[in-house]
Amino acid sequence: MSAMTSRSNTTSPDPSSNCSRRLRDALASCGDFFMVGRRQADPLPTLRDLAADWLQAESLEIIVPASAGLPCADEPGLLCGPIMIGRRVIGRIEARRSRPFDVEDRALLGALGQILGSVLEYSTLQSQLDQHYHEAQANADTLDRMLNFGRLVVSAVTDPQHLALELVTQVPAMVTGERASLLLIPHDRPDTPMLVLSNGIVASTERAREVRDSGLAGLVFSSRAPMIIDETNTDHRWLALNAHENDAPSRCAMAVPLIWGERLLGALTVTTSQTHLFSTPQLNLLELVACHISLAIHATDTDTYLTRMRDVVVGAISDMSQQLAAARAGDVAALDRMEAILCHLSASQRVMHGFGTCI
Repeated sequence: MSAMTSRSNTTSPDPSSNCSRRLRDALASCGDFFMVGRRQADPLPTLRDLAADWLQAESLEIIVPASAGLPCADEPGLLCGPIMIGRRVIGRIEARRSRPFDVEDRALLGALGQILGSVLEYSTLQSQLDQHYHEAQANADTLDRMLNFGRLVVSAVTDPQHLALELVTQVPAMVTGERASLLLIPHDRPDTPMLVLSNGIVASTERAREVRDSGLAGLVFSSRAPMIIDETNTDHRWLALNAHENDAPSRCAMAVPLIWGERLLGALTVTTSQTHLFSTPQLNLLELVACHISLAIHATDTDTYLTRMRDVVVGAISDMSQQLAAARAGDVAALDRMEAILCHLSASQRVMHGFGTCI
């Protein structure tokens, strides 16, 4: 009787309870999967390691997106299953090991496919949110810099070189570039261009002429069209500055013309040490920046020119008063001097008219 009792109390392990225990243990580590999706830009390598631990696999592949169908898993050491978001299959899992997979592994595989789908969807959404956040930050930064441009315009800065330096130092960060240069062609001295760099250096007139005549800025200036160079090493439109740069060489560049009305003011160039970095959105933003810079430069030129003309008019009035007094005193030559003053004023008026057509 005791022997029979002993035999009846001896029970074999319940497979279902063992499967539930493995599933509970596995689900307890779900947080690790979502932590990877939140913190890593490319979660697949770490997800692959975590999934292999789940299935006690010797090798495991996460294939996204899924192909036309899941491969047959007839061999004992191969286990395949879908990665799903809801009812939509987005990928598959392929696990291998030397000992055969069993019912427990297949039960875990179904849960694993749902978890991986959720994590990958979460990672994608998180990446999109991060991108929107960075774009919003960039736009906010651009608006701040545009406001700075406006402040510079209304501050009545009368030195074009000082204004150019103030403006060009703010440009690279606005369009994800590293360096910028501003080529200016003075209205009254077209053969004396000015090249201002974002590192605070004003290049020599010879270098400015070289950029104007042979560089990307000059090409953009003459064509009035914005341009992007994806790879400066292989594009003949780029005038290399290697001998003049202490930083990493420029590999990608874009440039836009500075235009006010019919008048060409110069060109704005931005460069980076990476290749194929700039695209249409950055070029469009650079054109917007160029519009504000054109306004600032034109306002400064106008203010400078009007100040100069005021001095000319004041001087002419003083000279005319003196010559008129001399003529009344009987100095006949004073009339000739008055005529010369009138000729000078007429020439200045013609120059002002030509300048005024751009105002």
